[in-house]
Amino acid sequence: MYELVCKCKKATRFTAIIFLSLLIMLFGCEKKEDDITLIHKKEDKSTPINDNEELIISMFDNEGKSSIVELDVEKKVEEELVKNETVWLHAKLSDNKQYLAYMSAKGDGPWDIFLLDKNDKKTYQVTNDTLGQLMPRFGDKEGKTIYSEIMGEKFPVSKIAKVDLETKDSIVFDTEQPDRAVEMYDISKDKIIGAFVSEEENTARRTAANEADEPLGQIVYSIYEMNLDGSDMNLVTEIKAVNIDSMAYGPNGKSVIVGGGNINEDEGSGIYQLSLTDKTLTTILTDQMIKKSKNPILSEIGHRRLAVLSKNERFVYFSGIPKNAEDVSFDGIISKLQCIYKYDLDSKEIIKLYEYKKLAFVTDMTVTY
Repeated sequence: MYELVCKCKKATRFTAIIFLSLLIMLFGCEKKEDDITLIHKKEDKSTPINDNEELIISMFDNEGKSSIVELDVEKKVEEELVKNETVWLHAKLSDNKQYLAYMSAKGDGPWDIFLLDKNDKKTYQVTNDTLGQLMPRFGDKEGKTIYSEIMGEKFPVSKIAKVDLETKDSIVFDTEQPDRAVEMYDISKDKIIGAFVSEEENTARRTAANEADEPLGQIVYSIYEMNLDGSDMNLVTEIKAVNIDSMAYGPNGKSVIVGGGNINEDEGSGIYQLSLTDKTLTTILTDQMIKKSKNPILSEIGHRRLAVLSKNERFVYFSGIPKNAEDVSFDGIISKLQCIYKYDLDSKEIIKLYEYKKLAFVTDMTVTY
């Protein structure tokens, strides 16, 4: 899992830097409305579909609060959908633009899935079990199925799970491979793409790095694509990297934007495009390219290497750190301000697209076309 900095709130407040393998034991959720079967019985009040692409940006600010903002890229209009949460958030907007699925945690239990109905402004709790849930994705246009990355006592290695909101049935994929852990994934209209590693090898490289007090070395990420029911799991390619932190299908489902650290021969952070037709990995932008450019407006790609492709496939939206940004204490977490930038694949120009109203860094970013 990508290295995660999380804010914990218990009897006393403290900050911890942990890996996803520890997340499920540290956080929990308070129960909200749970009659999620009712949300799909309001067709007469459904939200008119907006054809503009919407960025869903999750942020953690310098007051120790997390928020989720919906940004209409074309109109440059933002709406704050979730605010005042105390842990890092991940979120995704449904294709019909009505529902927001997000992960949050309060108390002593694991992360759970919540669903915000933008029409009635009510939030419904989808899961309430011992599994930690991260990285929500919708499996259909109407928002009736939600996927997540899970980990828990029954599944000590991270897997992809699917929840049907109408029947409340759930299924976990790839359970027959106990050593194959999913690090990152995304969903298209009919496929799942995921970056997988050997949990044994991953644990060994982290242990070796810690014992030697050295930077983490590369590991082989196996990129698999499968059907939405988890069947027909096919190897697309293999990538050597220290981390693969983000994956996002393009609008036509024929390519995937990949963000990571020390990918193949590159040093530092980078954003890449993986073609699913010819299996090639093309470099889009790296820290080294930014440093070599004339008068850059940012110093480096954001630490989670979050990036998505625009609807017209001309731009890549990504999180980055502004030039000359200073260290900021985010309620005890020392980091730098992050903004959202737009990279023009034709002109190679970078412009700043969005900055939150408070000092904040970006914890997640997804797009809905």
